[in-house]
Amino acid sequence: MKNIILLASVLLISTTSVYSQKKKDLLDEISKLRKELKTTKGELSDSKNKEKATLTQVATMEAQVKDLKETNATLLSNMSNFTELSNQKAKNLETSLTSLQEKDRQLKNINDAISKSDSLKLVSLTAFKNTIGGDAKIAVQNGTVFITVGNTLLFGDDDKSYVISDKAKGFLNKVSTVLNAKTDLKIIVEGNSNALSFKGKSISDNWDLSAMQAAAVVRALQNDYKVDPKRMDVLGKSEYGSQSIETSTRIIIDPKFDEFYALVKENMKNASQK
Repeated sequence: MKNIILLASVLLISTTSVYSQKKKDLLDEISKLRKELKTTKGELSDSKNKEKATLTQVATMEAQVKDLKETNATLLSNMSNFTELSNQKAKNLETSLTSLQEKDRQLKNINDAISKSDSLKLVSLTAFKNTIGGDAKIAVQNGTVFITVGNTLLFGDDDKSYVISDKAKGFLNKVSTVLNAKTDLKIIVEGNSNALSFKGKSISDNWDLSAMQAAAVVRALQNDYKVDPKRMDVLGKSEYGSQSIETSTRIIIDPKFDEFYALVKENMKNASQK
């Protein structure tokens, strides 16, 4: 009986000891698991925070990408507009350059025509100077040849005379020689007179007298020297056209601007065909 009790006691003690050890091991395991759980929760929290930060960063980057796309689209649009504007400006500049070149060509043609016209006037001036000599004053003003001769040579000493004197015939013959050799020249005879009295004369005033003196010169050139009357005009200036006290008559070789413009037009036509 004692042995049974002893055995039972040993068994009980052994069982209790085993149970205590298992309990201790279980508590240690629970403690370990709690620590692991706490660590896991911390890591999970960190992961969530990182995820949140990452999502925020992604959202920010997406917004930046969107802004960049919009900015890029705006730049492309502006570049397109700028290119179009540049092309238009280049086209306008090209048009302006073409226009300037055309105007420059027109100016050159006009200058060429002026030079040619001036050359023709110079030839006429030289011809009159060589032919007339010192009988009259010859000059060119604004492209027009002026031959100025004193009325005493043309009409004598009587300041109211409008009859061509014998002394004037040699002079008019020289003038007509050049005029008949150059049939393209147009002539204006301008009378200037400043007679002081007209008593006993069928002349009203210097307007009358200057016109009749100019007409007498034209009539002599026509009738005596065969100058075409269609080329000649008469102009009476009274005493208001004279540049000095000594009255004079001017034979004006008209520049004939219609022919000058025709020359310009011809030059432009020839230039456009080159």
